[in-house]
Amino acid sequence: MGESPYIVLGRSRDCDLVLVDPSVSGRHARLSWKDGHILLEDLGSANGTFVRGVKVERARIRSGEDVRFGSDALRWSDSRLRGFLRAGAGGDTIVGMSIPGRRFICGACGTRGMLPSGFTKGVLKCKSCGASLFVGRSRPQGGMLAAGVVGVLAVAVAALWAVVWTGSGQGALGTAAERLGLGDARPRTSEEESVRVHTAPLVVRALDYEDALTRNTAVRIAAGEEGPFHVEQAARIWTHVRREWSYVNDPRGEEYFARSSETIANDFAGDCDDFAIVLSSMITSIGGDVRVVMMDGPAGGHAYAEVCIESDARDVAQRLSRYYRRRQNGQQRIDQIHFRSSERCGVWLNLDWNAGVPGGSYGAEEWAVAIYTDGHTERLTAAAGEGGATTPPNFTTPPR
Repeated sequence: MGESPYIVLGRSRDCDLVLVDPSVSGRHARLSWKDGHILLEDLGSANGTFVRGVKVERARIRSGEDVRFGSDALRWSDSRLRGFLRAGAGGDTIVGMSIPGRRFICGACGTRGMLPSGFTKGVLKCKSCGASLFVGRSRPQGGMLAAGVVGVLAVAVAALWAVVWTGSGQGALGTAAERLGLGDARPRTSEEESVRVHTAPLVVRALDYEDALTRNTAVRIAAGEEGPFHVEQAARIWTHVRREWSYVNDPRGEEYFARSSETIANDFAGDCDDFAIVLSSMITSIGGDVRVVMMDGPAGGHAYAEVCIESDARDVAQRLSRYYRRRQNGQQRIDQIHFRSSERCGVWLNLDWNAGVPGGSYGAEEWAVAIYTDGHTERLTAAAGEGGATTPPNFTTPPR
C-alpha cells in the first residue's frame, strides 16, 4: 500500500485494509488526515464504530486510541497502516520515548525494537525500515528538525510524552501503550496488569486443547506412557515437541500467537510462545494442569510453560530420572529438577524449551507472570537463573 492521506477499512476485497472479523461490514469506516489529526468516519456499518467504547459516526482521534469496528479492535501496528501514517506525519519530527523494558516502536513502519543497553536519549535507526528515530526527554530543536529526522511512534506519542516523564496518568499511558502493542509500558509493579489486558486473551484463544487435531496428536504421543495423567506423559510430549521443533519468527513488527492446532499442522514450527502454547494445549487435552509464563530478563522477553505435578518433588525428580535413563539407554540423567510451588500445587515443573529436559533450570528473570487456561493471571517469583546467587523458586535432586 502506498502513502495515502486516507484509507477505507472493511470486509470487502476492494478496501484498503481488509478485516475478516464477521462483525465488520463490507465498507465499514474510513480514516483520513485533517489538520494534523486522524478523522474517523463510519460508513453506515451494521454493527457500529466505537472510540474508547463510545459509538461514533465521526470523530477526531490519535493513533493508539481504542478503536473498534463492530467487535474487531484496530491494531495500529498493522503493517498495512504504515503508508497512511507516513502520509499524515508530513515530515515532522515526532518525539519518541523510552518504555520500561527498554522497548520502542517505530512510527514510520510500526516495528517494535529494543533500546541499546544504557541508552537514555538520542537518535536510533530502525533496523526494519531504516528511519532515524529520536528518543529522549525533550524534542529536538533547530537544525535537527531541519535535517528531517523521522520520529518514533506515531502522533499519539506526543500526547503521552508529558505523562511518561511527570509520572502522572500512568493508567492512561498503559492502556494506550497496550493498544500500540508495547505491552510493557507501566511501572515494574504492573506487568501483571499489562499481561492480563493485552496478552492473556490472545494466549487463551490460542489454547485450543479441545480441537481434534491437538487432542489426537497428544493422545498418540502420550499413549506410550498409558494411565491417568502423570509426569512421564508430560515428559514424553515435551521431548517429542522439542525434537520436532523448527524456530520461525512472528511476522515482522507483530506478536502473533498461533493456535495449537495451527502449530501442529505446520509440523511444530514457531517461536517460544508458540512452543509454550502448543505444549500447554497438548498436556491439557490429556488431563494435565498447565500455565503459560510470560517473562522479561536480561536477554529480553520470553515465554514458557509449567505443568502442575501433584506429587512430592523428590518423587517427581526420581520418576523423571528413571524415565530418561530408560528412554535414552542411560545416556541422559536428571540430576535435579527446577519448579515453583503454590498453595494449589506443590510442583509447577519448568517446561522451558531452553531447559534441556523437563524440570531443567530457569533463565534469569526480572519479572514473570503466569497465564492460566481460564484467562486469569498471577505474578510469580522471578527466577535468578542458573548463575544466580540463589535459584528461586525451588529445586531438588532425586534420591540416590
